Amino acid sequence: MSIKPKITYQPKNSWLHRLHPLVKLAWLVVGSLALFLVPSPWWVLFSLGVTLMSFPLADLSLRRDVRGLRFLLGTAGLLFAIQAVFIREGPVLFYLLPLGAGYGPVTTAGLVSGIYVGGRFLTLILLSMLFVLTTEPSALVYALMRVGLPYRYGFALITALRMAPIFEVEGNVVYQAQLARGMRYDVRSPRRFLTLARQLFLPLLVSALSKVDALAVSMEGRCFGKYRTRTFLRQARATLSDWLALGLLVALIIALLYLLKM
Repeated sequence: MSIKPKITYQPKNSWLHRLHPLVKLAWLVVGSLALFLVPSPWWVLFSLGVTLMSFPLADLSLRRDVRGLRFLLGTAGLLFAIQAVFIREGPVLFYLLPLGAGYGPVTTAGLVSGIYVGGRFLTLILLSMLFVLTTEPSALVYALMRVGLPYRYGFALITALRMAPIFEVEGNVVYQAQLARGMRYDVRSPRRFLTLARQLFLPLLVSALSKVDALAVSMEGRCFGKYRTRTFLRQARATLSDWLALGLLVALIIALLYLLKM
């Protein structure tokens, strides 16, 4: 039975999948910077709402396609609770323990800071996952190479992006194979931990080296690195949707600059 990694490109036919990879990359960079530059919880809530609505519009499901959703929600809730409890500036809204004089005051500043910090964390992670799920790695790297990225670095980036999910699957296979052989991973001993790490990572390292050796022979046979420039079989061309997305991005940048000057 093959194990399919969850954090990977999901081929669909939605409008977000059809956008130019560099346009989506620009939106990711600007959106991430805006979350840190604009100190407003309303902006964070707006960004979170737009990100959440983008998932169904891209024919994606938060529960099915986002890995570790419960962990993300739990971490965001923990950040919200820490800010709400330990920041005590401003008027008190209520007490966590209202007995007697009241203990654990929750203020308006604490709630605002909790929404800002927790929402910013959740939005940033979901925005990054949305980019990964809707952008084909090869198309992104080819687009970067066409705008000036040396193709040697582009090939290294493509190789890393393709090998990461493969090694994730192989690591899971090695883990299951060692369990089938009777290995125990619940022993809490320093020496046992080193032994288990060697038995888990050594087969994975051997597999990685064999793949690297085959890749090096293939690259040598194709005269990789002989020419400074290269041709492209597939070329991502800008469409009307891409220009509209760029125009909206420029308007967003102008609005952010106006808000930062206020």
